[in-house]
Amino acid sequence: MVRIVSKGGQSFTTVLRMMFFNLIPILMEIGFTLLVFAILFDWRFFLLNLVFIVSYLSMTWCITQSRAKQFKDLTLADQNYNQKATDSLLNFETVKYFNAEKHEENRFEIALNAYKK
Repeated sequence: MVRIVSKGGQSFTTVLRMMFFNLIPILMEIGFTLLVFAILFDWRFFLLNLVFIVSYLSMTWCITQSRAKQFKDLTLADQNYNQKATDSLLNFETVKYFNAEKHEENRFEIALNAYKK
């Protein structure tokens, strides 16, 4: 549980940092660029830039969603194999008592291979 809360806190910090130092300045720059093209140039240049910016943003959104799904699967696999390792180490007496070392090893190996995949 502590590991999950720690990763959540790190993720929240990363999201805030990305938003304030990357996303907001980029959106402001896009707005200023479109404003300059709308005022100084023909309307076709403005429209062309708007189309390219919208297509770029939509492609970026789709790719980001795909990568987010992959990252979520990776995080779940990481949690799974860490949980297996922690569980078997904390309950090593029980594992030893029931002679279940091979069973725990197989559980951990399956979880670790899923993470590697």
